[in-house]
Amino acid sequence: MEEEKRPSLANIARALSDPIRLQILDILVKGRDASCVSSPHPQLPHAVCPYLDVLPKLENISTSKLSYHLKELREAGLVEEYRLGKQVFYLVNQKTLEHLLETVKSRYLLSSTPS
Repeated sequence: MEEEKRPSLANIARALSDPIRLQILDILVKGRDASCVSSPHPQLPHAVCPYLDVLPKLENISTSKLSYHLKELREAGLVEEYRLGKQVFYLVNQKTLEHLLETVKSRYLLSSTPS
């Protein structure tokens, strides 16, 4: 079995450096809410359709720009895409966020025990 390929810290940080991508992540983390107009994914009740549910929550952004930002988030491993027929759904990849936090903690935070 192949080891799961994880995105580098630099790739994740680059993806998180854009305010629009942070907004998209904020919306995806919250998941479905009363404002969502897409039909829910039968196996993924928190998954959100970006074009029907996320786009209206972003101000002055085109569909192509949303697609670009979703691609950047996908390539950084921050979101996962699921298809159901012609509809696409997204969820935040919790494993990547956990990996990010663990990496930052181990590389950059000082140990609480004195040397």
